[in-house]
Amino acid sequence: MRSAIWFRNDLRVFDNPALSHCCANSEEVIAIYIISPTQWENHHDAKVKISLWIRSLLSLQKELEKLNIPLLILESNKYQNISSDLYGLLKEKNCKNLYFNNEYPVNELKRDRSIYKEFKEKDIGVFTFHDQVIHPPGTLKTKAGGNFSVYSPFKRKWFEQLTEEQLKLYDVPKPKATININGASLSSFEKDFSTSLDGLWAVGEENIQDQVKEFLSKKGMAYKDDRNFPSIDGCSKISPYLNSGVISPKWCLLEAKKYNNNLLDEGDRGIVHWVSEILWREFYRHIIYNFPKVSMNQPFLSYTDNLKWSDNKEHLERWKAGRTGIPIVDAGIREMINTGWMHNRLRMIVAMFLSKNLLIDWREGEKFFMENLIDGDIASNNGGWQWSASTGTDAAPYFRIMNPETQSIKFDAKGKYIKKWIPELADCPIDEIHMPTEPLKYNYYEPIVDLKESRKQAIDAFGELRKD
Repeated sequence: MRSAIWFRNDLRVFDNPALSHCCANSEEVIAIYIISPTQWENHHDAKVKISLWIRSLLSLQKELEKLNIPLLILESNKYQNISSDLYGLLKEKNCKNLYFNNEYPVNELKRDRSIYKEFKEKDIGVFTFHDQVIHPPGTLKTKAGGNFSVYSPFKRKWFEQLTEEQLKLYDVPKPKATININGASLSSFEKDFSTSLDGLWAVGEENIQDQVKEFLSKKGMAYKDDRNFPSIDGCSKISPYLNSGVISPKWCLLEAKKYNNNLLDEGDRGIVHWVSEILWREFYRHIIYNFPKVSMNQPFLSYTDNLKWSDNKEHLERWKAGRTGIPIVDAGIREMINTGWMHNRLRMIVAMFLSKNLLIDWREGEKFFMENLIDGDIASNNGGWQWSASTGTDAAPYFRIMNPETQSIKFDAKGKYIKKWIPELADCPIDEIHMPTEPLKYNYYEPIVDLKESRKQAIDAFGELRKD
């Protein structure tokens, strides 16, 4: 019997439940990946992220060849066409079953449920698995039986219900019977989606596993402290690979245990905090599944949709260009534009500045991040932006607004990060670099808003909203 494994954001052969089950229950296996530029555009996926996917596919293809599994490419530009296009390919290749790992945004869920129903009716077996999470969405409940919307109790319940079986890894499958089907050529796609940033981001399953191990062994114990300082290379930078599925969160958790005396929720404070960051990713997947409106361009806190956001296009464009006149904010934006990644502390500062000090709709920032981040993830990006804008789950209270200057002084005291990304301020004295008194002297920019006054306006706007 021949079956197909449909790869999505799970581009690996190790610890891949769909691939493992597909191989265990089929004599012959083909792999399918769907190229969908229109859908990528609709999701605002960054070109650097798509390039990482394609390059990771090339690496995956080589690993699949060792298993005698040809990788086929299906081009399908619209969600409504995917079902018929995929069914046609399965029938053409005489596949009796389809295996894939679940995705949780509302459109993806609707697509997959439709495929499950339609294919069953056409005598094609469909088998799905939870791969991005340890606890499937819907299985963790509050004492009242509801879904969690606050991270801390979610995390406690996550550990309470964790079993050893849930952390069991799937080995790389054994080679299957050889099939007389040629794999796809990815060279044209690689060329079409290549970017100048590709050299900054390695690919390859084993390469990224080594990267995680090196981080945990050399930087893991200092992570809780170092992660806040953008001039320190203290982050693992594995988010692009969790997002594309080159490594699994389960594998990452087990690696963390190895460096923490076989513990996850206690022990070394640095590694425990790194584990917590992986759990945040799972939390937001539960949120996007249990509260689908957040992946439909809606705030989690519905009443905040009545907020009167600013439509100042000049402010928005200057924010996007890293020309706000607030050094730490501009540095964060420029890092993202020039690398495809932004330090997490900066993501909070930059997001809160847009949504609070500029009072510009958080959805503008959410979209811009997705258009530029190599690790742009629908669930985590939405969760982070709504947290910063005080419209989401477990959100920062609206009256707690990060002061960019204070944050800069605290986390970039010597201005190393600022000077790296804002060369105009290379000669600016350290005691002024966080907010230059004469920015034009350095060919820099005057601040587009007064931090104190804009903070007050934001608090007043949210305060009035709560009175409605």
